[in-house]
Amino acid sequence: MAITFGLLLFMHPDKNALMARIAAAREVVLGAPPEQAETSGSVFAGFKQVLNRGALIFALIIAVLFALIVYQHQRSAEAVPSVDHARQVIAYIDALRTYLLNLDTAVRKYDESKNPAHLDPGLICRQSSCPSAGHLIALIGAHGARAARLAPLPALQSALETGFSALQQRAARGDATPPERELAGFDKSAMDQIHRILIETGREELSQLETREAARVQDQNLMSALVGIAGLWMGLALLGLYRKTVRLIRVGTHAEQTIRQLSLHDSLTGLFNRRFLLENEKHLIATAKRSGKLMAVLIVDLDDFKAVNDTHGHAAGDTVLVTSAERMKALLREADVIARFGGDEFVIVLGQVDDAEAAREVARRVVESLRQPIPLAGGGTARIGASVGIAMCCADSETLNNLLKRADAALYAAKRDGKNTFREAHASGV
Repeated sequence: MAITFGLLLFMHPDKNALMARIAAAREVVLGAPPEQAETSGSVFAGFKQVLNRGALIFALIIAVLFALIVYQHQRSAEAVPSVDHARQVIAYIDALRTYLLNLDTAVRKYDESKNPAHLDPGLICRQSSCPSAGHLIALIGAHGARAARLAPLPALQSALETGFSALQQRAARGDATPPERELAGFDKSAMDQIHRILIETGREELSQLETREAARVQDQNLMSALVGIAGLWMGLALLGLYRKTVRLIRVGTHAEQTIRQLSLHDSLTGLFNRRFLLENEKHLIATAKRSGKLMAVLIVDLDDFKAVNDTHGHAAGDTVLVTSAERMKALLREADVIARFGGDEFVIVLGQVDDAEAAREVARRVVESLRQPIPLAGGGTARIGASVGIAMCCADSETLNNLLKRADAALYAAKRDGKNTFREAHASGV
């Protein structure tokens, strides 16, 4: 509330406008709706916007990545069985070709040598179940162009296997007559047709496998490109959020410094305030002790200031306060400190003085300067005076609060003695 009050003082030196702003701030602090308390230009509102944008961007990135992962998983789930099936079909075509080729080779060797050993089934098919054209058609699918191409194959295979079985029976009986009838299914045109069908089917299966693999590679490239785009977008979004955050932090830091300065300064005169003196008490006293010199605390109270407000108004009173502050500040060294304690009361801290006479000289000059007429905005002048109380420092256990109490007592002594003068407080009293 003190910070808010300081800001209001700084922004509204006019008393009526100031009181209205104080009342509005009081409503905010005592329970006004949040919408009334916030301002669209607030640093905290900016941080809230950054947070909302960051959450939205994060949610979008997560959604995009999740969609990409689901899509890639579905494509992989489709591609793996497809590739496995194509490999199975190709392997089965090779096995069927080998089996039928072994049948043809065995028959031709037997026809040349009449040796029954060439018809041994173990030399033709070493599997428990030999490949068949019907199983190949079932593996590929009963419908489509490939199934139509394979349609003659079961009959051709059946003719070969029938002729081979007949040869085996002739060899077992020892029949020496020429096996023209049994060899009818093994003519060159039939074997060429079988091999052509199987080779074309295998090539088509390989072509489809290559097509699927190319599509899979293309999908992977597309996924990589999308992930790259998403990463680039995320990087740009994060960069934008980082820049905005840095800007907001800079604004917030500046606002914090401004509020800090306002909290330590009087908004009307620009002088330090009571809080500044209390926060720097140890530093001021320690500096005086290290220098080996004295420190003096002067309390200045403007005489007849209330009459200025009553006669000329509060705006004229503000002018008198500002002018008085400027006159007193002009009389001090750069190392000295002057603060407004509120109302028409000021405190001067002379950091390093040789003796009490130096402090009395400053007090004498302050009284003389503030006795001079002060011009007002309307063309008139205001006349005031000043009473000053002086307290010298520093004993070992001296505190700023004790110094202020002693100087305040000296001030009232000056008031009792007729105003427009100064009095010095001693260690044992005024």
